[in-house]
Amino acid sequence: MRWRLPLFLAACLAAATGCGNHALDQAQRAALQEIGAQLPRPYRDGLVVESVHRDGDELVLVIRSAEITVAMAKARPAVFDALRDDEQAAMQALCADPLFAPLHAAGGGVRRHFVDADGAVFFDATLKSSDCLSP
Repeated sequence: MRWRLPLFLAACLAAATGCGNHALDQAQRAALQEIGAQLPRPYRDGLVVESVHRDGDELVLVIRSAEITVAMAKARPAVFDALRDDEQAAMQALCADPLFAPLHAAGGGVRRHFVDADGAVFFDATLKSSDCLSP
């Protein structure tokens, strides 16, 4: 008899968790399908949105620079610090994007992953669902 209550509580927790994950999974799949159909596409200033994938609760947009390398970025850290700050601030605009609304509502986030032509990472800009105000 003592094992029934913990087993029941564990089953309830698993069911509740599964429902939340299902909503996030559906939102991610819908966004992946819509975004993926448009790739690759120009982003800005010689950058290209190359791919999109899921990483846990985040949708990750891989943005590549074919012309600038991480070594070049290290030579001009102030420029890339400003770019990183600008990109992080620009993430807030995704809160108003209807494509991402279901993702945020389900607890998911978005990350822009900036890489050079060889795949070396410049930086990431992230937006958590909690960064978006609810309507």
